[in-house]
Amino acid sequence: MLKPFVEKLRDRLPVRRAEQEPEPPPTLASLFMVSCVEDDGPVRADGEKLAVCEALGLEMDEPGIGAFAGALNACDFPFQLLVRQHPPRLDGLRAALERAEPEKLSKRARAAAASTRRLLVDLENRDGVLDRRFYAVCAAAHAKTLRGLLVRAGLSVHALEGRSLRMLMLSAALGGAPGERDVEGCVEAFIGRRDVRIGGRHVRSLHLGRWPRTLAPGFLQGLMAAGAPMDLAIHLGPIPAEQAARTLEWQKVRFESARSLTFRRGRSPSPETEIALEDVDRLRDEVQRGRERLFHASLSVTLHADELETLDEMTRRASGHFAAALGKLDPMTFRQREGLLSTMPLALNAVAVWRTLDTSSAARLFPFSPPDLDTRSGTLQGIDLRARAPIVYDPWDGTHLNANTAVLARSGAGKSFATKLGVLRGLCRGVVCYVIDPEGEYAAMARDAGGRVVSPGVPGEGLNPFVIDRRDPEELLQRIGSLRRLIEVMVGERLGAEMRAALDHALAGYYAKTEGRSGFQGFYSHLEQESDPVIARLLRPFATGSLRHLLSDEGGDLLADEAPVTVFDLRLLEPELRPAAAMVCTETVWAAAAGDPKPRLLVVDEVWSIMQHPEGAAFMVSMAKRARKHRLGLQFITQDVQDLLSEDTSRTITGHSGRALLQNAAFKLLLQQDAAAVATVGEAFDLPEELQRWLLSCPRGDGLLLARGSRFPVRIEASPEEASVVDYRPGRRGGDED
Repeated sequence: MLKPFVEKLRDRLPVRRAEQEPEPPPTLASLFMVSCVEDDGPVRADGEKLAVCEALGLEMDEPGIGAFAGALNACDFPFQLLVRQHPPRLDGLRAALERAEPEKLSKRARAAAASTRRLLVDLENRDGVLDRRFYAVCAAAHAKTLRGLLVRAGLSVHALEGRSLRMLMLSAALGGAPGERDVEGCVEAFIGRRDVRIGGRHVRSLHLGRWPRTLAPGFLQGLMAAGAPMDLAIHLGPIPAEQAARTLEWQKVRFESARSLTFRRGRSPSPETEIALEDVDRLRDEVQRGRERLFHASLSVTLHADELETLDEMTRRASGHFAAALGKLDPMTFRQREGLLSTMPLALNAVAVWRTLDTSSAARLFPFSPPDLDTRSGTLQGIDLRARAPIVYDPWDGTHLNANTAVLARSGAGKSFATKLGVLRGLCRGVVCYVIDPEGEYAAMARDAGGRVVSPGVPGEGLNPFVIDRRDPEELLQRIGSLRRLIEVMVGERLGAEMRAALDHALAGYYAKTEGRSGFQGFYSHLEQESDPVIARLLRPFATGSLRHLLSDEGGDLLADEAPVTVFDLRLLEPELRPAAAMVCTETVWAAAAGDPKPRLLVVDEVWSIMQHPEGAAFMVSMAKRARKHRLGLQFITQDVQDLLSEDTSRTITGHSGRALLQNAAFKLLLQQDAAAVATVGEAFDLPEELQRWLLSCPRGDGLLLARGSRFPVRIEASPEEASVVDYRPGRRGGDED
């Protein structure tokens, strides 16, 4: 009986013939409503040409929020603000470090360089380490206006074009940080009820259905600081002032009518009604005065995870963040594609749900913070504890004021370890380093890295800072002034005006008549024969006395046979002679830098021993100002923070030399501070009280990096191979044989 029925049913059903080809699956472009991606911007499926610009992160403060509010008030077109944070892609940095590795490295230094690259791989796969980027998207016709408004708000903005734009669009569709991808490969996309599966990743979109009544500054930073890979989009559409005023007036009449009706019924109005009426009344006055504007606003979040359980946990954390502020994230059931489209750089609110916000509330969202210091060039400096991003920069890339670094910390806070780690990573990419070491802490590291240790004052290891390139008149003039200050430190007293003039005359006369290689012994002979014998008597210990091996040509030429790292070990000298020896070493390095400008690092440990002498202070400040000219980076370290930052008004300019030295350092690393000095540090660097308290109790190796006008809480992290090279142990001599 069933056979005829089945045959009739089969005849009525459409049958695909064998010769018909199967329908091709939809492309990514059609799935994500992208018609094409041109060099200067994507084109949506509806034909709208867009412009995308990337903004650098900015420190969030009240002036910054106010400037952003001013930019919003001047905007009269809809736009999208997008924040993308995903695990970083550091393969390009690893390849660059491998290419830059010099051949003249020891086995242990090569092992340390390889371990640095492995550490970068670990950071790519470590939970909580993210690459955060900020974007603004609008119609192409308004691109210049939007960039101008963001620049007026204090942001650094540049347009995305070409390859960078295509990588962004592809990564926004597939998830992850922008990078090279196989665009010819096949990617499966499955849209479910509560999540989307793209390739092997799970994606879930959420929409802020109920907004908090008040938005505190940094409201979104707490969500992004949770360390979850996500795309967060804010869509803003300004409401014309006339329409906003009419809407607020109507809202006020409605609330007043409801309150009057409640009174006539013998009841008191609810607190919600009273609060709403006060808000509407205040906002109406602000809009009419032009201080505020109203915006249609929408906020959507798309979370990414490899496992469904991880995605569920991330969803609970995100919902809890908004619930703590009396907000509510909607799960977007059966609308996952619309939520995903809303968090792509398409300037499209596919969710089509809006909330009205005033300018102040929209400005408090401020999605451009916190800043990061990840330039993907140079080497790894540490991990940003706030932005959860690697700190990677190159002090010599020309984008910074100079390559100088100040390291300030209490004893035992890890300043020597951090400095030696930076030296090791620098020399592994070709940065030549010189270290002035008063206590012999860097000698073992230098030997392990294939460098050399020079002990000034020991026979055969003399230095010659009196070498000057006389072809450059400006250089000759500056170096004569430096040598004059060096001689004052050598003799241990500040010379009078008459003797200073005689010394200047003697130096100028010596270099005017010298044709061969200049040196201290030749200058001393010139003083004895043709100049002031009084100065010659003061310098006699350095010519024929116990310090005759400090300034001589007995040592090798630093520039002719330049080692990857050279340590000037001053521990054999008497403490009162170390400032003069340190200045001799510094002048010798300056002579090498002036003769062959290339990236070099000069580390001066315990710089306060030089700064406490007025001539030494003037010498170090002058060195910090001039170092950039010859691509020399000056890194100075001190634990006498309070002495360095103190001001002695009785000594005029030299009384402010410590602060002047800090002002000429583009990077400042503040590790754990002493309670007696933290107030001085906080005042000098304008640190809020919470950061001052954190510097008192932060773990060893954690600190605060000040650069580019921002503050970056940093953690110094080394691989085991790096730690074995830079870790100081008394009595350890170092060398590959260890």
